[in-house]
Amino acid sequence: MVFDQIAARETARAALSHFGIDDEAEITFVKYRENHVFRVAPADGAAVALRLHRPDYRSDREIENELEYICALKERGLPVVEIVPATSGALWSRVDCNGHSRRVSVQRWLEDAAPVGDVAAAFDGLDQTDAATFAQIGRLLGTVHNDSEALGRPAGFERAPWDLDGLTGNQPLWGDPTQLRTLNDAERAILRSAVARVRAELATLSVDAHHYGVIHADLTPENILRDADGLVIIDFDDFGEGWYLFDLATILFFYTHHPRFEEYRSALLDGYNAVRELTAAELAAWDAMLLARAFTYLGWASDRPGDEAADHIETDVAPWVVHCASVYLAGEPLPWGRP
Repeated sequence: MVFDQIAARETARAALSHFGIDDEAEITFVKYRENHVFRVAPADGAAVALRLHRPDYRSDREIENELEYICALKERGLPVVEIVPATSGALWSRVDCNGHSRRVSVQRWLEDAAPVGDVAAAFDGLDQTDAATFAQIGRLLGTVHNDSEALGRPAGFERAPWDLDGLTGNQPLWGDPTQLRTLNDAERAILRSAVARVRAELATLSVDAHHYGVIHADLTPENILRDADGLVIIDFDDFGEGWYLFDLATILFFYTHHPRFEEYRSALLDGYNAVRELTAAELAAWDAMLLARAFTYLGWASDRPGDEAADHIETDVAPWVVHCASVYLAGEPLPWGRP
């Protein structure tokens, strides 16, 4: 049975009563990127974002982990979304509608908020985010990582880690980068060699509590919003344990092809160091972690042929990653910011 946008909207409508929302509330489709997201605007209350979680991706406990962790960060005063619990008191609810079953969660809608950047524009060199924003992001992320280290690993935590195997193993979390359909044999060979070398470098990076913990893991500029009060972090769908450095690499990867990359990198790391100083080991692993992040996007696209974002990765991002991998294997300085 096809779960199209009509079925998704009907399921969203059926979910309203689970969260004490007026059945007649206005529902507006926002986006579909594996999860369906709708804006729900009751006539007598504040708007919320309603998310239909994709099936067969997370267990019940994994979704609970995500929502509980967001609540824990919120309680510590960090700028994350506010989760709206179901009338049952649970942080999510299972909704059955017309033969479809989806887990549903709800959060407060952020009015007049917009992403700080766009990954496609960043990669194309068109995004002109100012360096001060990257310094602000760095300070925010340093604060989040300090709190993550203080919180530690939550009890009953159930999430696949972004560890050495999750990034460079035989079955990476986001797919095998060498299986991207547009690569030729020579390019696959380059990537296999680069993955092996990156793995060897990351294996030297400590997994103690100061270097490794619970991270966002998908902190692209599109998942950092700015509203009237400042920056807000959204979309913890892929969060889990990993190196804190991975979050920094995620923010900047799509800017590695941007002529202002070095300016942005300096601002980001200066902001981060102002509240949480990077260690010498982290700085030494910077290029390897950026490449590891690059490999995840190729792996993601290899599992989604025909997807619009995957097409962009195939045609534009993959050649850049292969080029960078070649330079890396040659032992030369990485060409970040020099497309």
